[in-house]
Amino acid sequence: MKTQLMKKTILLILLLASLTSIGQKSKLNITIDERVETIYSIAFLDNYFLVSNHDNLYKSKLKNNFKALKNHKAVALFDTLSKKHDFNFNNVTDWVLQFGEFPELNKVREVINPDSFDESKGDYLIKKFKKEFISFNQDSLFQAYLIEVKELNEKVINQVKQSKSIQHLPTYLEKYYGSELGSYNLILSPLVHSGGFNSKFIADEKKEVYAIIGPNGEIEHLPYFEKEYLEMDMILHEFGHSFVNPLMEKFHDEIETIKEKYYTESLKKDGQSQAYSEWKYLFNELIIRAITIRIANRNFGIEKAKELLDYEKTIGFSLVGNIVEILKEYENNREKYSKFSEFYPILIERMK
Repeated sequence: MKTQLMKKTILLILLLASLTSIGQKSKLNITIDERVETIYSIAFLDNYFLVSNHDNLYKSKLKNNFKALKNHKAVALFDTLSKKHDFNFNNVTDWVLQFGEFPELNKVREVINPDSFDESKGDYLIKKFKKEFISFNQDSLFQAYLIEVKELNEKVINQVKQSKSIQHLPTYLEKYYGSELGSYNLILSPLVHSGGFNSKFIADEKKEVYAIIGPNGEIEHLPYFEKEYLEMDMILHEFGHSFVNPLMEKFHDEIETIKEKYYTESLKKDGQSQAYSEWKYLFNELIIRAITIRIANRNFGIEKAKELLDYEKTIGFSLVGNIVEILKEYENNREKYSKFSEFYPILIERMK
């Protein structure tokens, strides 16, 4: 009996030690990226529907500096690709971030997204666009533009870095999920719409995750990123996809077994209103939202977690509350489930 107790104690100590070490070296890289800003400058000149609606100093400078480039071949090709070939939403950021720096723009990482834009399927336009994209960067004297907005960029980045919690977010994620990623990258873009995109890559055999986020306001014509919106809705939530999405694919059949019970006409309608057209994608989203609430509860307090859960209920996602309760079993049994991936099939079983 004593021997069994000692074994359990040792296992628990080892688990706690591993959970303590997870996330300690993880850092959130915060930048404004030349590749993203170049392609969104093209999008701005094309009146692309996912450019930020907020007026800011960047737009004013683009109008003055780049007005002669509205007829550039890169703009015309972007227009065709976005309207006729599904080169939009996350496909744009997935595509541009797979490359290294200008002017070579060599491919340095592989996209992890089965739905990303597939340039091998034939459309020579994307290859032609890449050449014109590089040309636009040079023809616009983009380096000179970046020097001109350098002070603005520093103000935007410093505003975000003032947060006392933002650099802890990778640690919160890794401790909860029980696993690590290669790097965490927050790209702020003054030109991207309110919201953003999550991109995942493999580089040097490590998984890199990116959140490309647009401002949700402006103060004195400077893009503003509200703290809770950025940290809860964008970073904890968007990076959560990198941990949970692979499980959705792995346990696809098991997810289908609870579809009839939960995927009511009402939930289907509410899911579609949030752009989740299939049960598996909606279920995946509900899990990530529930986990975000539990991470918030642990690190930002009960009131913040309640606020997030109340919001989910207002948009018809009351099922998040059920998942939140099941997640408590995972949290209370970390010696048994050191990683969320080990608990995932149990969560589905509990929902049955």
